[in-house]
Amino acid sequence: MKDDNKINRREFIRKAGKYSAAAFVGGYMLDSMFFSPQDAHASIISNIFIAKNGTPAENVAKVIDMRFGGIENFIGYDDVVVINPNGQWQNQGATNCACCMGLIDLILNRPGGFDGEIIFCECTQFQPDGFWTIPYLMRNGPYNFNDMISYYQGNGHSNVNGVRLRRNMEDSQDWPVISGPQQGQGWVRPEWQSPTSGCLLYLPYPVIRSPYSNRLIDLKNGVYDNGYAGQPQLRFIKMPNLNNHGNNAQQDYAGVTSAVKSFLGITELENDFRGPFNDGHRNMHTYADGCHGASAAQRAFSAGEAVGAWINSCRKPDISLTTAEWVGWGSRTESNATQARTVGLSDDPVSLDYYMSKYVLWPTYTAQQYFNPDYNVSTNNTRQTLNGCQSQGIGTVDEAEMASYVYDFNAPRVFRFDIDRKIDAFRRGEATQQEVLDLIEQYNQP
Repeated sequence: MKDDNKINRREFIRKAGKYSAAAFVGGYMLDSMFFSPQDAHASIISNIFIAKNGTPAENVAKVIDMRFGGIENFIGYDDVVVINPNGQWQNQGATNCACCMGLIDLILNRPGGFDGEIIFCECTQFQPDGFWTIPYLMRNGPYNFNDMISYYQGNGHSNVNGVRLRRNMEDSQDWPVISGPQQGQGWVRPEWQSPTSGCLLYLPYPVIRSPYSNRLIDLKNGVYDNGYAGQPQLRFIKMPNLNNHGNNAQQDYAGVTSAVKSFLGITELENDFRGPFNDGHRNMHTYADGCHGASAAQRAFSAGEAVGAWINSCRKPDISLTTAEWVGWGSRTESNATQARTVGLSDDPVSLDYYMSKYVLWPTYTAQQYFNPDYNVSTNNTRQTLNGCQSQGIGTVDEAEMASYVYDFNAPRVFRFDIDRKIDAFRRGEATQQEVLDLIEQYNQP
């Protein structure tokens, strides 16, 4: 039976036209071209997606939906997904476990199914246990990382595994120094010279043997099984937490620790983290290495610079997803922390750290102005780390070049890209004209 109430395409465009003036004032113009958030403003380099006041799982799902329009538009049916969390410290020092589970569940339940694998991995350097095995779950949980993996394994998800990356100095048999996956699992150590300090560093990255498929996951070049050809796509997700690296709400040598600094958990630091490799190459943890300068700010810049060089040498994460369910403004592990109930996502770890430091961490303890990356830039170790990374062409530290999209579950809203996607769905016959008009109406609500 024909629906006499249907509006034809021409009528839809005519009726939609009445929203044009108001929509333009609100920042959304409906015409024949519909722009994604990435293309909406030519001056914008980095887009930041924030969800707050939902559950950890809701916040994670929302930022994924805001960025991609659904997990199925990001993760493919048979992808290999490497997730790198913070796991060196207990309590809120580790990536929020409930957020991690929210992401894993989202992938496992993607529309269209998931027949790939998830590898949850990190190198905790000199810390033998960390959040992988430790029982201290204050302001975190419901599990430590080992128990979280056991939960998924016990529920039939053999394709969800955890891999503790070990330094060569601790386990030379399973983690040898190699030139590539043809030699099996191990560490590849590219050499790089800092253009700022002149110091010669290693920028190590892992080749991981999958416990599920037995394939080798070359973090730089992709999935390897007697060659790279015909292998599934590799997705790399950085998933840090947001904390003050210092104690008693004071700025230490690193300042705020989150997405950029978390790259020290996917590389290899030989010997004491303050010293060099046995052959004299410097570690990426330059914060206490005098080779990189006399001041803390100089060494912080060098740390960020090394992370930027690692990203260029190895692989840029597909996304960085920062969990801020609990934010340690006093320290990474003590009780001087605030439940911020926030998750942030960006393709750019530099801008994400800038935003999360300034607009999530700093408001929890405004007395410490160094949490604001724009405060006293020359001695702000957070900002210097970000500046160093940006100097290698990663992201931006200019707020005018960032666009933030903040969704509050306590005050739901519609974004421009929601309308873009609904119009695309209408074009595919998957949404009605009225649904598009209703969404535009919601967008224009004050």
